[in-house]
Amino acid sequence: MKRTRALTCAVALLVAGMLAGASGCSSAPDEPGTSGKPKPAGSRTASETGAEQVAAPEERACKGGTYTWFNMQEQSVLNGVTDVQRVTAEPTKMTEPMRRLRTDQASLTSDGPRLDSQAVLFALSVHLGFAEKGDDPQGGSGLGEPGSYAPVDEGGGEVSGHAARLVNYSAVTMVDVDFRYTCRGGEHREPTVGHVSTWSKTVAGILNCEEPLTKDVSAAAREAERLSCHG
Repeated sequence: MKRTRALTCAVALLVAGMLAGASGCSSAPDEPGTSGKPKPAGSRTASETGAEQVAAPEERACKGGTYTWFNMQEQSVLNGVTDVQRVTAEPTKMTEPMRRLRTDQASLTSDGPRLDSQAVLFALSVHLGFAEKGDDPQGGSGLGEPGSYAPVDEGGGEVSGHAARLVNYSAVTMVDVDFRYTCRGGEHREPTVGHVSTWSKTVAGILNCEEPLTKDVSAAAREAERLSCHG
């Protein structure tokens, strides 16, 4: 999830026929330096010394450390729904377009030695039970990658059986969690702390507006019924 500024100058000799000449270039004593403060009189500029400021390389986290996950929240949210479509007992294609309701974007932020985002997501996937420790992390975590948007199921399909008023909906399980990564073996190194926002799975469903919802139905399904069946 450093730029340096160097002071340069150039002197051009514009008088034709000049056989020899010397030109010096230096900051005036009160010329601001890179710090924004006046330079002391007599101080040398970077162009005189030939020195360049180089940003220190970013520290990487140790390998084989331990993740601690906390403040985890998982919530199934409605992120797409269609308008009501009336169908008959004959086989009928669901043609109402899915409307996106949310723009959830996965992210990973951290403070401390840098971690590979793919490794963090894989460790989280193991913690959630979607992957095994022995799996290849390069195979993916099954979680939303940082910068990507939660997908919306397009709906559609074909139904038959009896006349009804139907609604297609799309839901996604959002995951928000804090973490701490520490080195093993008593290494006295700074831990990395961070936060992950992602999703673990998507669900597509069809509601029959003529039938009451059961007690165990998801909050996303109830919201879809409220918006389309009674909207």
